[in-house]
Amino acid sequence: MSTHGANRVRSAISGALPRPAVVVSVVAVLCGWQLLSLSFPAYRFPGLGTLAGNVLVVLSGGTRFDPFAQFGATIGRVVVGFSLSFALATVWGIAMGARPALGEYLSGPLFVFLTVPSVVWAFVAVIWFGLSEFLVPVLVVTLVVFPYLAVLVWEGMGAVDGALVEMAAAVGASPSATWRHVYLPQLRPHLFGAARIGLALAWKLALVAEVFGSASGVGVAVKFHFEAFENGMVMAWAVPMMALVYGADRLLRRAERRAARWRADGTGFRGAVE
Repeated sequence: MSTHGANRVRSAISGALPRPAVVVSVVAVLCGWQLLSLSFPAYRFPGLGTLAGNVLVVLSGGTRFDPFAQFGATIGRVVVGFSLSFALATVWGIAMGARPALGEYLSGPLFVFLTVPSVVWAFVAVIWFGLSEFLVPVLVVTLVVFPYLAVLVWEGMGAVDGALVEMAAAVGASPSATWRHVYLPQLRPHLFGAARIGLALAWKLALVAEVFGSASGVGVAVKFHFEAFENGMVMAWAVPMMALVYGADRLLRRAERRAARWRADGTGFRGAVE
């Protein structure tokens, strides 16, 4: 195997393994959880062993709820709500950053959306549409997540190097080439950051919306066990989704690192003028 090929293999293996800092932080959180659980009864704050047993009960269908149906419903709502909010936020944030005069008009409604609590949107959506299997959770996720992501994209537009934009215009780069090779590479870290934050927010908001306005999903199971004072089962239903969202965040982080290689290659501005 050539030296270049060996380096690529080593790079792929090192990228697949968790970083030491991540391992240490996860272990620290687990140890802290276990120590804290010693100060409370198991029904109030379960230890890791009890929590793991409850998670197995949930995943094996040992409760009245079908885990595949409930997790599937929640995942579908998270994906759709997140996708809609990310698309809307990208368009809104870019419009505000590209046209400052337009931003003056769009910033007002954006900050109004930021002040509305998620519970209010959940109640309003239920009043508008009734108990809905899909519409209420997706609407709540979209309306609450998109203003946060729009602010991040807007800030990313403000961080674009104006000198590069002027240079691209001076050498006759087309608008599409300028966006593709000047704006997008500089916006990419902000877009990935917004995606990671938005995904975490979408899962939590979908849970809240399901508690108030749905007949299926993880939120419904959590509400049932909460009303039965089964705190361990409340946490057990949340853990698999937390693990799934964390895994998706790691994948986005790895994709962000790969996309950032344009900086090392120096292809950003050069591609706009070739």
